[in-house]
Amino acid sequence: MSIGVYNHFHKEFPFNWDSKWMFATYAGGKEPFTWHSPDDSKAYLNVNRDRESINNLRHIYSCTSEDNFLKAMGILATEYWLFKNTPNHDYIGAGSYRRYLLLDPNGPKNVAKLGLPATQDSAEKFGTDEQQNIALDYFKTCDVLTNHSIAIPQSVEEQYLMYEPREYWDLFKQALIELYPKYRNHMTWFTHNNIINFETTYIMRRDCFLQYTDEFFRIMKFIWERCSEIFPTKQTTSEPLPWRYPGFIGERFFPFFVYANSLKKIQVPLVILE
Repeated sequence: MSIGVYNHFHKEFPFNWDSKWMFATYAGGKEPFTWHSPDDSKAYLNVNRDRESINNLRHIYSCTSEDNFLKAMGILATEYWLFKNTPNHDYIGAGSYRRYLLLDPNGPKNVAKLGLPATQDSAEKFGTDEQQNIALDYFKTCDVLTNHSIAIPQSVEEQYLMYEPREYWDLFKQALIELYPKYRNHMTWFTHNNIINFETTYIMRRDCFLQYTDEFFRIMKFIWERCSEIFPTKQTTSEPLPWRYPGFIGERFFPFFVYANSLKKIQVPLVILE
């Protein structure tokens, strides 16, 4: 049994380059001013190099530059590549360049989030062979490994609308019901629930990952085909960058997907290199 976790980078940052099961990815652009790996000696995986890559969606964002498009996609570029070019792993994970699941049975149990200095020594604490074995042991009794949930003062929906325009949220909920009627009876999770895990850091069974990414990108296609503006720039909420809505939607869809599909999950603390 094998695990592959793919951490998405948009800049140079410490990473455990000796890990056999964690990989550093980035979406290299084809136009000027897009971030490229500054050090060719490091094994960054360019997830925008293959025919089946996030560049397949570039035409949707023809209203703006490639750099803006890749910024708007963020980690979705890695998830899309994994969906379309799925590596031969039994369990697949994704996360951002500075977020890690704490895979330590003897570590703190009831802490949602921990911080470590953003140093090479800190990065090398993750992606070890021992941690892969711990994760595989967890998977004997679960479908998904992810970070701890927290209680927020509002419902999931109310919290989202504090940061992003309503239009994209309403289309998201419409897409869930129209594309996947199985979710109709679960929609109160957004309006009557205030327990959620943010950050979209996970490892899950291969079949669960493929279902999750297939559904998510179909939902985003539904939104993009109907929204009034693909790349909004006018601030209307507390979030100064409204074009980040795809990531915000993904951050809410992931825990909903786990809940609505009754997936067995084990939650651990999230470590952020900061």
